[in-house]
Amino acid sequence: MKLNSLRFEAFWIVAIALLVGLTLAANQNTQYALFGVLGTYLYWIFRVLIEAAFFVTALFAVEKFLSHLLPTWASYAVAILLSLIPFTLAITALDIIVGLPEMGLNNDTTQPASRSGAFALELFYQLDNHIVLGCLLLIPRVLLQISQPPEPDREAEIATPNDGSVRLRFLDSLEPPLDGSICCIEAQEHYILVTTNTESRLVLHRFSDAVKQMPSALGMQVHRSHWVAHEAVKGVIVEGQSMKLKLASDKEVPVSRTFRKVVESKFGQLCP
Repeated sequence: MKLNSLRFEAFWIVAIALLVGLTLAANQNTQYALFGVLGTYLYWIFRVLIEAAFFVTALFAVEKFLSHLLPTWASYAVAILLSLIPFTLAITALDIIVGLPEMGLNNDTTQPASRSGAFALELFYQLDNHIVLGCLLLIPRVLLQISQPPEPDREAEIATPNDGSVRLRFLDSLEPPLDGSICCIEAQEHYILVTTNTESRLVLHRFSDAVKQMPSALGMQVHRSHWVAHEAVKGVIVEGQSMKLKLASDKEVPVSRTFRKVVESKFGQLCP
């Protein structure tokens, strides 16, 4: 995700958390009277910001380590459930500190006898509100995904025949002409970063359209945002489950799981 998108998402996550905190504070009963009006608002704002922080941290962790195993909606659901546990622990500690005992410490005989039972009950109590907040915090990300151009049909692009009938219309349209041999092109928002062995140039163009105009004899798409020229590939870097291509321009380009088999069949002799 690009820097502008991260700033947009971070701004609205904080804004949504603050609005939720203010809304909850405005609807509290006399249980929080000991805090006063200002204290009640500060308590709920702080509480919701903590909850949002745990959710965002869990979401980034899930997307980093489990995105290749889970569909998008499942990643969101897992992040919500994972963040519920540390949030409940943190908010229980906070309530005890400020004088609102939880988990049966207020000598309420209706509470479960064991600490584990009390904690499970507390998780259940927090679950519905936590799901709602998680869904609200995902709104900026969903809006960003809707506003981004659709991804190219990657399978169709892999199968593009090499019949030599497709001209380099994208490269031919560049003025002035590129200096040097093409190495790679990279999607950057609504622009494309074109890199040769002697220069780099940012061009306003749709990445999927540019890829479709590049013959398979010249190069191939290796990632949703990257296309590389065959002649530019000088090595293959494998680190655990990740794969990168080392180019003649000393640039390293990531290879996604979708294109990994095709890359291995093409550059197998370069693999370590």
